[in-house]
Amino acid sequence: MAKLKNENFLYIGLFVLLWGSAAIFTKWGLHHGAAIPFLFFRFLIATALILFFCAISKQPFYPQNTSFKYVILTGCFLITGYTLFYFLSLEFGISPGLLSTILALQPILTFFITEKSFSKVKLIGLLLSFFGIICLVYNNMFINKLSLWATLASIMCLACITTGVILQRKISEKPWHVLPLQYAISLIFIIFIIPFQSFNFEMNWGFWIPVLYQGIIVSVIAQLIFYKLLQSGNLVNTTSLFYLVPLVTLVLDFIIFSTQLSGFDYVGIIAILSGVYLVYRKTIKSNNIVALEGSKDTSP
Repeated sequence: MAKLKNENFLYIGLFVLLWGSAAIFTKWGLHHGAAIPFLFFRFLIATALILFFCAISKQPFYPQNTSFKYVILTGCFLITGYTLFYFLSLEFGISPGLLSTILALQPILTFFITEKSFSKVKLIGLLLSFFGIICLVYNNMFINKLSLWATLASIMCLACITTGVILQRKISEKPWHVLPLQYAISLIFIIFIIPFQSFNFEMNWGFWIPVLYQGIIVSVIAQLIFYKLLQSGNLVNTTSLFYLVPLVTLVLDFIIFSTQLSGFDYVGIIAILSGVYLVYRKTIKSNNIVALEGSKDTSP
């Protein structure tokens, strides 16, 4: 039991680190190319890599117990729509921190849509974490002005990931049974819209390093971890991990770009960590009780 618990914490920590660092690489890559070529190469790399994994491990690369239509529909929201509008939001000028704030509404929306009964403590934790993210991006929200296209793209991004995670919870397939089909559909969609969008990019490491990072680390490794967490835990608990992503982005911003922390940043960090603790408190206590009972049963 303790080994399983430590493994879950390892997956959670790795997911938050990889997902949080994605914003830094995305921002870097979009300085050297448009969103569409970035997404095209990202989905191309991810599709090829996941198919290669299935081939060498002799795993089926298509759904076994779920209809193709349902897997495709889920992928259209969770991967295609979410990623496309995420990149377009950044390309239209929204800051990664503010986009994270808008996406932080996703666990709250998922919470009210999926939970038939809920704890007031958990609800307070979700709201507290959202308040913390608002503090982190105070300057962007209340001082800087957003364009209409950036606002609409960020709202669509929120709608896509909320719908996607709700649909995904009904898929019990192993991640590598659904990701090849979902990434292939995403790639086809991007190819279809290429003639209508800019396909300009610079042939340098400033473009290709972020593309490779997104295509390999985020699209495959982080996505596999995310699917595993969705299938193994409570949906609201898992999606609440997105509250920790802006913290990672903030720390990396400070390390890489020497971004200074303000008083609101510190308030936000404390609020986010406190909120996540409230969301997970009951689960942690339950795991501790189960572990304690297990140790009693096996004692001589």
